[in-house]
Amino acid sequence: MTQTDDAVHTPVRYADLILAALDRRPDRAAFHWRGDSEPAVGSYADVASHIRRLSTALSNLRLARSDGIALLAGPRPEAFMVMAAACHAGIRYTALHPMATHVDDAFVLRDSGSAVLVVDDSRFDERTNAARDAVRVVPLRRLNDLSRDSAPSANISADATYLFYTGGTTGEPKGVILRDRSLTANAWASSTWDWQHDTRFLITTPMSHAAGLLVAPGLLHGADFHIHDRFDPARVLHAIEHDGVNTTFLVPTMLYSLLDHPEIATADLSGLRWILYGAAPTAPSRIIEARERFGAVLTQHYGQAEAPNALTTLDKYAHCTDDHSVLSSCGRVMPGVTLTILDHDGNAVPPGMPGELCVRGPLVMHGYWNKPDETAAALAGGWLHTGDVATCDENGLISIVDRSKDMVITGGFNVYPREVETASVRTPASSSAPSTASRTNAGARPSSLPL
Repeated sequence: MTQTDDAVHTPVRYADLILAALDRRPDRAAFHWRGDSEPAVGSYADVASHIRRLSTALSNLRLARSDGIALLAGPRPEAFMVMAAACHAGIRYTALHPMATHVDDAFVLRDSGSAVLVVDDSRFDERTNAARDAVRVVPLRRLNDLSRDSAPSANISADATYLFYTGGTTGEPKGVILRDRSLTANAWASSTWDWQHDTRFLITTPMSHAAGLLVAPGLLHGADFHIHDRFDPARVLHAIEHDGVNTTFLVPTMLYSLLDHPEIATADLSGLRWILYGAAPTAPSRIIEARERFGAVLTQHYGQAEAPNALTTLDKYAHCTDDHSVLSSCGRVMPGVTLTILDHDGNAVPPGMPGELCVRGPLVMHGYWNKPDETAAALAGGWLHTGDVATCDENGLISIVDRSKDMVITGGFNVYPREVETASVRTPASSSAPSTASRTNAGARPSSLPL
């Protein structure tokens, strides 16, 4: 293979994709958020410069070759920029979940080989103090100061290594290895969604997780992001009415909170153009209610840590129905993803029959960190075995039944917890008043990306 051929087949680096998107529109606003005391705005040029300087500052921490860094932060621009800078510098990066505990932190820091923890110490004092015995703690404000004194970094050839830890529902958490191939595939696939040149996207969930992976595809379209430090339905309604926000990402409980908020009856939501939702089961009845309240603005996505965000989508057009079988599905497969549903013997099942949902494509992880046996099992036969039991009808509509490990056998039949929940919702005792189960039993995405 010639040098030219090598160049042609070199994957696009995730950090280079982000920086190229930022460099294309230097004057656009990238992030709106409340700083230490006042609202602040960062332009595309500001963010690109800060990522390049952060990359140098991280490199200057003098990590050993085998060391990585971890980040603990809530929704704030630096959560995205530190991740992008680590990818640019070729430093292994791990995000700690803002809702986890110091016990969870200790496991992830040890397992990931993180030598430095970058932390928003204004919010996580207890967890910061608990981590000091295991790693070097660098406050986010200190890292920002170091970056201002650093020269912009040159391009690094090392592949990104982003460790994304699963929730551990079937054992201890596993570090999912996402490299440039997976990260750029995620960005390209997600960029095919309903982004417009004037998208103003509200983020209220941690940018170190699912929401952070929505930034790169938005930047490719010139979007700007409004960031709240937490989800507050009244603030969300105010942002749509008064701050020009026209797009947001919600998990079902957030969607329900908006629908149930007393101010929604009088709020002017005419500027809302797109609600992206997912990461947990969503009741079709509430989806219909949301469509009637907000208009034809809903898009659902499905993925998991091992293939984040963009395996399937149920687009705006597909939401224009009251058919619960459609609205409880997770839509159709995304371009660039090959999907099949297999039985226990590895054979494809007929349309409408349940089996394990398996996928392949550039979006899929490289494996689990330091877990070769689990990696081999998850990627057996060249497929990512998602662990989700699903059906696919003749029209390509995919519905998640449950997690395969949750299945029980009774009377010779396979029974899944979701079927039990659905049946209980339909009983007369449960139909007299809305129940928690009735609002969470449908459209299951049990292994979706943790928030």
